Amino acid sequence: MAFETVLGHYRIIREIARSNDVVYEAVDTRIHRRVAIKELLMPPGATDAIRQDRIARFQREARAAGSLTHPNIVTIFETEAENGRYFIVMEYLEGENLRQTMDREGALPPEEAVRIATQVLDGLAYAHAKGVIHRDIKPENIHILPNGWVKITDFGIARLKHEPNLTMDGQIFGTPSYMSPEQVQGGDIDERTDLFSVGIVLFEMLAGYKPFQGDSVITITYNIVHTEPHSPPSIPAPLEWVIRKALRKNPAERFHSAEAMKQALLNALEQLKAPPVMATPMGAPPYTIPAPTGGYPPPSQPPVPSSPAPSAPTQIPIPAPYPTSTAPAPYLPPPPPKPILSPATRQFLGTLLGVMLIGGAILSVVILGVFSATRAYQEYQLQQIDEKIAVRAKEAEKLYSQGRYLEAAQIYDELFRNAQSHKWKEQFRRNTASALTMYGNQLLEARRYNEAMAAYQRALQYAPLPEAYAGMAAVEQQLGNREGAVNHWAAAAQHSRGAQAQAYQRNAAREQIAIGDEAYQRGDLQRALQAWQTAVELAPGTAEAQEAQRKFEQALQELLQRR
Repeated sequence: MAFETVLGHYRIIREIARSNDVVYEAVDTRIHRRVAIKELLMPPGATDAIRQDRIARFQREARAAGSLTHPNIVTIFETEAENGRYFIVMEYLEGENLRQTMDREGALPPEEAVRIATQVLDGLAYAHAKGVIHRDIKPENIHILPNGWVKITDFGIARLKHEPNLTMDGQIFGTPSYMSPEQVQGGDIDERTDLFSVGIVLFEMLAGYKPFQGDSVITITYNIVHTEPHSPPSIPAPLEWVIRKALRKNPAERFHSAEAMKQALLNALEQLKAPPVMATPMGAPPYTIPAPTGGYPPPSQPPVPSSPAPSAPTQIPIPAPYPTSTAPAPYLPPPPPKPILSPATRQFLGTLLGVMLIGGAILSVVILGVFSATRAYQEYQLQQIDEKIAVRAKEAEKLYSQGRYLEAAQIYDELFRNAQSHKWKEQFRRNTASALTMYGNQLLEARRYNEAMAAYQRALQYAPLPEAYAGMAAVEQQLGNREGAVNHWAAAAQHSRGAQAQAYQRNAAREQIAIGDEAYQRGDLQRALQAWQTAVELAPGTAEAQEAQRKFEQALQELLQRR
């Protein structure tokens, strides 16, 4: 029920929210402006030391937010104290916070998630330039106005770089599920801790759940420090790369600024907006995936077409991650299953449709003779459409068997987009993904790595084939990005089963062991221990896990001896 009281020259209309503090909707009686007022609440029985600490932090919040004037940051009008009551007056925000949006809508479309994230990053870039680190970026502190504009709110635990730190060493402030590893461990923080939190929020917007979960705060914070989140199929590969970089355990490996992360998101969104493989008009040049600027030049001779794909993948070989030769032959992932629409299937479909059409024609003559001619003509048209589909599918299958995978993908995409049956639509979708994956393998074999990565990413837009993730991992290996390879091997394993899944897991573990070895050589024992522990978790029960466990124990013993 609404109530009315007075705080200074502000008339309180209603209570909006309450947690550690209370927020009211109010009106400034001097200029009749609608505002929000955040008042400091003292816990019952608080000691004088606790009271002084709470007041100091509340005043710091006012200074932190009050020093920032940016469209994506809530505006602070003033801070006051009256009769022992401390309060901050700020702009009143219509709309709702991001948590309320996600609770209502679930996972958000990539375009919407990027739109929100880039506005948050704009606000953070400005705050960081002013020496303010938010430290509590989470959906509850991201407000969305009715026009879609985004505002960062609640600078209650912000860190002001130009002022002494109120937090004692080892003291932790923040919301556990959205904290960075350095926050969890009570270490030094900088702007990159906010970027880690943005990565978590972006993951949650796209996947519909948090990347680091657990049944207790201890489990959640352990996962933040030691584990890598899985790769949900709902997160497109270009955006997943941005999230993975933002969620690096070592701050030095994250984006160096909010602006850099924003630009990476916009680049990823451009990749997603690039038109998928489409059938071209007769006489038009065939569609090709363009080589990115600065990419590897195409070979002087076109790649030799691969042999036809078998009906089922063969046993996945586990290559040595980095051959010692100066120009290693890239690892080619196994081919995905061959396109589903076989000649026998097409014959069955045509026969079944023919029987249905004949039966329909006879029935129409018996019951609705007056419409028989019209009905027969309609059925004839349907039969002609089915015959065209069968012809196009056979053409695509022939191109696929000849190793002309990009051309096959064009036709399968056309059939996918024109199919009326959900069953056939899904089959043609997977056929398109399969053909694009094989095309990526051709580019990988030709060492055209950037183009191969683009082909695999396109394939994943149609279906989450593990072979496409494996191809991306192989590209990352060739480009020397071990962590990227680990992430994609893990994604390939997640979308596989049985021996194939274990093979991918072992590849991921091998790369993770190599990451640990490199950290150990640099003298970074903490990073090495983390990498080897992750390797154990990636491929439990394998020889790789045993090797990682042995290295972990030896390094741990060495670390204890040093202390």
